[in-house]
This record gives sequence, structure tokens and C-alpha cells, in this order.
Amino acid sequence: MLRIDMTPRALANTRFVISPLHITADALWLTRPPARLSGRGWGPMVRDALREHRLTLLHSLFSGSWRYLPDFLQPQPQSHEESMERELHGVATTDPGRIAAELTLMLAGSAKLRLAGGSAQRPLLEAMECGEQAFAGQAAAELHQLWEAVVSPQWSSLRARAENDIAHRIQTVGRYGLGNGLEALDPCISWHDDHLRIAADFHGTVADPPTLTLMPAVFSRVLHSMIDPLDEREDRRTPILAYPALPLPGSDRPPSPPVGDLIGETRALLLADLATARTTTELAERHRLASSTVSYHLGVLFRSGMLTRTRADHRVLYRQSTRALEVL
Repeated sequence: MLRIDMTPRALANTRFVISPLHITADALWLTRPPARLSGRGWGPMVRDALREHRLTLLHSLFSGSWRYLPDFLQPQPQSHEESMERELHGVATTDPGRIAAELTLMLAGSAKLRLAGGSAQRPLLEAMECGEQAFAGQAAAELHQLWEAVVSPQWSSLRARAENDIAHRIQTVGRYGLGNGLEALDPCISWHDDHLRIAADFHGTVADPPTLTLMPAVFSRVLHSMIDPLDEREDRRTPILAYPALPLPGSDRPPSPPVGDLIGETRALLLADLATARTTTELAERHRLASSTVSYHLGVLFRSGMLTRTRADHRVLYRQSTRALEVL
């Protein structure tokens, strides 16, 4: 479990960003097991690019058994929309001490954070033997090649999806408040008065962060929580939540018969009707069902990660989650 304390300063500075580099790195997660990520045809494209362009360092970093990947590969964005050139420069010029510490953490793991390490493949060891500065330079160069080969040709549509998602999230925050808006990002996130709790594979607490950065991820459909494990350093980085972005309007599809076979026809109908946020009472009236029946089915769908839930005064609104969109 990860806890992020939301002090008044953090609340005031919470922001959404679009990062070409983070989205490029997000595509790399499509090459990692387990198969909880949905990229449709993107996964094979990324794997082909890694092979054809001989991006051995990136392949070694993302194919290891470790759960932590060095944060210097994805620097903290400084503006709402960063340029790829500036972000790659940040990777290539990372402080050598930080690189060494983060690589050590990746390989050795951490009992405190409950992070497992792993053994390095030969390309990774060879890159490390060349020194931290050369390692960062090679990583930046390979990320640039992956960007040019896979992400850049489709950047306009990927960027549009991220912008659309941010507009939707801001509308949710404006209507229902920041706490509900943060919970609606992903079922793994819950708001507790003055802090966020995030169901994560590692444990930790981020106390008094100066800000919280929220970032739509257009490839993976699992939440990535990025906190700085080197919190004793003066250049401590602020936490980032990369959450699954919503699809563009018009890309929703009604449930096919196999969806009904999978979750039941009644749940499939309710789920399909929740492209727009609705209450239990509204759904009961629209589908001529008892409120208790609708409430039962919504509870099952919510616990399985198919729905998000927000509060508006005394009303509870349900809506399709990203996971539901993939199933539909």
C-alpha cells in the first residue's frame, strides 16, 4: 500500500501533464508480463522496434523480473506539455550519483519498500560497465529511436486522447471535487480525508509532497505509481500517478454476446449504459429493475474494477472504468 499525504500545498499544486517521454516509456510496459496491459496492436510494434533497431538496453531494462525501473528514465515534467527534446536531455544529463543509486535499487530491491530485485542481462551489465554518464546517454538515444519508430508517427492521435482525458477529469473535479476526481482515475486509488491510498505492489509513504503530478497513460490499463525511493537526497522528486486514459469519444462499442456470456446479460446491459455516469435509481428506472437488484450488480462490477464511483452530494454516480471499456 502506498500513501501520499495531501497537504494544502500539495492540493494547491496538483496538476495534469502530457509527456511524450512518459508515453514512450509507457509503450515499453506492453512488452512486460503479466499480460495485464492492453495495447491491441501496439505490443508487437514495440517488440519489433526493439529488435529491428537493436535497442538492447531498453529491452534489458523492461524484460527483467524487478518491479522498480530507474526514475531517471522518466524525469519530472516541468510544464503542462513537455517537448521530447527537453525530456531526453534531462535523461542524458542525470546526476551520476542518482543513476548509480537507482540501478542498485533496481537490481538489489528493497526490503523497506517491499520491492524485489533481479539479475541483469549481459547488455545491461555491459552498459553499466561503461559508467553512469554513458549509460544515461545510451538510454536517451534508444528512447529517442523508439519514439521516432513507434510513437511519433501517431503522436497527434495519442496526444488528442490524452488531452480529451484531461478535459474529462477536470470536468469531474469541477463537478464533484478533487477527492472524487482522484478516486475516479482508477479503482486502486482511494481518498481518505487528508491523504491518498494506492493499492500498489510496494509499500511507502510520501510525506508533504510539494505537488502531485497526474498523467494519462495511453497504452497500459494499469495504474503506475512513481515515487522517489531516494527520499534522503536533496533533489527528491515529487510523486507521479500515471493512470489509464479514457478512449476518444466515438470509440465506445456496445457489448457483444461474449461479454454477456462472461458477466451475465443484466450486468452487460448495465455496464453498457454507464458510458455516462448514472445513479442506482436512474439505472433501475431505465432498465425496469428493482433498485436492490441494480445495487447488487453494480457492487459486483465495481469490486471487479469495471466501474468507477464518485459522490455528488448524497448521490453516488457509477461510470465505466478503462478496464470495462477494454472488455466491451
